[in-house]
Amino acid sequence: MDFKSALASLTKYMINQGMNIKPLPKLKIINSDVENANNILGRTAYYDPNNCSITLYTYGRHPKDILRTLSHELVHHEQNLEDRLHHSPTTDTTQDPELSAIEDEAYLKGSRIFRHWEDQLKEPVNEYTVHTHKFNYSRSLTEN
Repeated sequence: MDFKSALASLTKYMINQGMNIKPLPKLKIINSDVENANNILGRTAYYDPNNCSITLYTYGRHPKDILRTLSHELVHHEQNLEDRLHHSPTTDTTQDPELSAIEDEAYLKGSRIFRHWEDQLKEPVNEYTVHTHKFNYSRSLTEN
């Protein structure tokens, strides 16, 4: 699956799982910000509730990491559509417990739904149990 197809597939999966993310946000991909990529604390993405848009910084990043980030930002979009993105103007989660709760939800829900999407795409794994007489216990072996 190519990256563009993966973006669409993940988004569709999130909708099919009941996430309230329609209308979909605008998506902006920045693949040329070398300075940001070289900054160890540079941006990976952000959601702009005023424009209902997600900006992804992709330069030098693994596609799977970018997709996981998109999932996180789509949770913020859902929070915005449900009018739950109210917190102080700070971006410092140590200063605003509401912001921490918003981020906790985005990290947990975004990562979990991403993992479920990924798992349903993977080929099934065949598992075999082998009894090891020498150590008197069973071990599972997997084969792709």
